[in-house]
Amino acid sequence: MFANPALLVSRLVFVGLIVEAFEIFSLRRDFGESGMFSRSNLAILTAGLRWQLRMGATLGESTVISVAAAVQALAATVVLIEGTQARAGIVSALICLVVNGYLRSRRQIGGSGAEQLTFIALVTFGLVMLAGGTEAARRVGDAFIAGQVVLAYFAAGVAKAASPVWRTGNAMAGILSTEGFGAPSLGKLLAAHPELDQVLCWSVMAWEIAFPIVLVAPKSIMVVLFSIGVIFHVSCAILMGLNRFVWAFCGCYPAVWATAMLLR
Repeated sequence: MFANPALLVSRLVFVGLIVEAFEIFSLRRDFGESGMFSRSNLAILTAGLRWQLRMGATLGESTVISVAAAVQALAATVVLIEGTQARAGIVSALICLVVNGYLRSRRQIGGSGAEQLTFIALVTFGLVMLAGGTEAARRVGDAFIAGQVVLAYFAAGVAKAASPVWRTGNAMAGILSTEGFGAPSLGKLLAAHPELDQVLCWSVMAWEIAFPIVLVAPKSIMVVLFSIGVIFHVSCAILMGLNRFVWAFCGCYPAVWATAMLLR
């Protein structure tokens, strides 16, 4: 991801930042005084938090948010074009770090694992640049991101395995029948065929728990695990609207690959 900035797949995280910028711009009115993300609401929600977590929570309304979203989209576009090896790309990635940090603090509500991973990747890049941006620093950055991805999948798989709903194979039908993440036709199909739901539930759990072996497995198995990941996240984007996860997690796959190659 950092050690191979010339790879287009290494820049997918920044596609996610562009998508996020457009989403935030469409919600810009909600950052006004009468909106969900108003400064008064955020002041109440963050009143008991440490000052580090409250920074930026009450700074700026709709106009400032619109400008910040535009800056993030523009900077991320430059990174897509230049990569993170050229000076323009490096500066733009650091701009993304600052602006995205502000937007995360200003919104507070409704975050996701994809946004957390994206911000972790940006912070890691900032630290890599602070360390001189050398090849060694970039490889350490890749190793850290790889650890984050592997841990995220493994923890998610273990959490699902601990849930009776997932173990009995009723989870997918339930999720796809919800209003927020639903695909009614597919939800009804899985409800009518519980054995199919069980296969899907156990397939997801098995893949997530087994994902850490990607660091030591033969290349053929690595390709299979990554391919399943792409299919999984694209399916979640189409069926559940979780579009950000495709760019965040798949964008970090090059870091996992580079780390696995280094371990060899």
